[in-house]
Amino acid sequence: QRQLNWTATCLPSSRGSADELCALWSVTYCRRAELRTNFVPGAWKFMALAPANLPPLRKAPRRCLEEETVGRSCSRFRWADIPLDLGILVCQHIGSADVCKLLAASRKARDLAVRDEVWRFFCEAQWGKSANLHIYTNSKELFHDRNGWFPRRRGNAKSCLPCFQVNSLTLHDSPCLTMDLRMTNQEIIAVSDAPRSRNAQRKATVHVMDTTSRKVKGCFEVSESTINCCDVAPGLICIGSNDCKVRMYRQSTSMDAAYRPGAGYDLADDIVCSSTVNDLRLTREDAIVVVRTHQNRHPVGLDLIPLGRPDARTSFPGGSWATRGKYIHALDGFEDGCSTSCIACSGEHPLTSAFSVMLFDFRLSSPCVSDVPVTTREQGHAVGTMLWPLRAGQSHRVFANLLHEEGQKNSGGRIDMVDFRYPVLDPGICFELPDPVDDFRCFSGNLYAACTDATSKMSRLRLHRCDPSQPSITEYLGTVVESYASAGRSSREDLKVLSICQRGFAVSYGEHLAVGTVAEPQQDSLDLTMCPVVAAHESFVPGKQADSAVR
Repeated sequence: QRQLNWTATCLPSSRGSADELCALWSVTYCRRAELRTNFVPGAWKFMALAPANLPPLRKAPRRCLEEETVGRSCSRFRWADIPLDLGILVCQHIGSADVCKLLAASRKARDLAVRDEVWRFFCEAQWGKSANLHIYTNSKELFHDRNGWFPRRRGNAKSCLPCFQVNSLTLHDSPCLTMDLRMTNQEIIAVSDAPRSRNAQRKATVHVMDTTSRKVKGCFEVSESTINCCDVAPGLICIGSNDCKVRMYRQSTSMDAAYRPGAGYDLADDIVCSSTVNDLRLTREDAIVVVRTHQNRHPVGLDLIPLGRPDARTSFPGGSWATRGKYIHALDGFEDGCSTSCIACSGEHPLTSAFSVMLFDFRLSSPCVSDVPVTTREQGHAVGTMLWPLRAGQSHRVFANLLHEEGQKNSGGRIDMVDFRYPVLDPGICFELPDPVDDFRCFSGNLYAACTDATSKMSRLRLHRCDPSQPSITEYLGTVVESYASAGRSSREDLKVLSICQRGFAVSYGEHLAVGTVAEPQQDSLDLTMCPVVAAHESFVPGKQADSAVR
């Protein structure tokens, strides 16, 4: 009992871990004690209730305690006598940090704390169904590698950044562009543009692919107009196109849904808007926020469309007081979920052409609650500098790429951060990348950017990662595509879209799609030839050109 009390002191007393372990110990050796387990949301509470006339637990002989200290087995008060399933429940209750402390208590405690069932529970509690348990052979290593995205240094490896297994898919036979892309833990949704020639028989299509197998599950045609944007929810696909329509596709629950050409998705609703739909987002309040533009991409305004009553939509014209006199170009929801109470937008001033990052709360009559100028002349930006793409991260942080009309091809990329908790833009928080930014995403508090290599004669697509806590350092993850043909498209027309989730990433380029799934790092970095995109091997610091090295 004395040894158990010493073991329990390694655990934080504020959570009652020591008392619970003592209670379990008493129950194990007191025959007249009764064990009752109460299930409390978020925690396990174990209570040992004994009769009032139960004599106190006797103290172990001193010779037994001495035998325990020298490593010999004692006939009483041993960890091995606690049932295995009960010990696993105790480890799950005290948490991963306390389990690591329990490793040093004794040999039996270590054997219990390193069991795969314990760490599998921690992985599922942290990432749910997104945990990459099928990739790692050890759940403990997966937990410490943060689901494979931040692996620890192993053996003689010179790097400690993620590894990916990359596969390339061809979505279209003729030259075609993927206009928007969404990657979830189950599916990858890609929407395309319309054929450029009038004699072409193909229509704008939606491709549905499996994230794990990286194979096309289904494809269905939508219309003869280009699909500009898409957004997804569980069992739901929402797309907007040039024919001024918002289409909703729901996944069927019938038995033959998986064998249909469209991967089981059927048209559920067809909403007509007054102009071209350029961007949209699905919200948690069962509503759609739509950005409308003219055919030449000049913005018109915003629409808030309830899914249950599309006729009861609310329109906010561009240049009105509701948008602070700005014209909205793009919008995005934050990482914790898109809500009508907190949506980030990029707006353009009609007179100065300066862009601002704006925060909207559509529950109010005047939805724009914050307006932070970013590309004004006073801040040193040239006229015509736009904010594209715009991505919302965690909390109140929004990131935007500074896109210049001239010189974008030969210069590097720059991403500025806006924190809505402060009234003005902090010029010191920006990310300098060695290559122009094609697209980027916010994921788990970090930025992942797909950039075109400007120094190479061939068009190469590279992947970078930025940490907001260290904005001066950009990590180079590797080359996704060594070379590809742009089919005569200019740098502005050659659209590339990036999407990312816990399973990995997907990048579209032309009529192709590169899918990279997280892979388990090897013990030696020289054995990483199986991964076209390998653990990062260099970092880019502004002012120094990073050398390209792909294993």
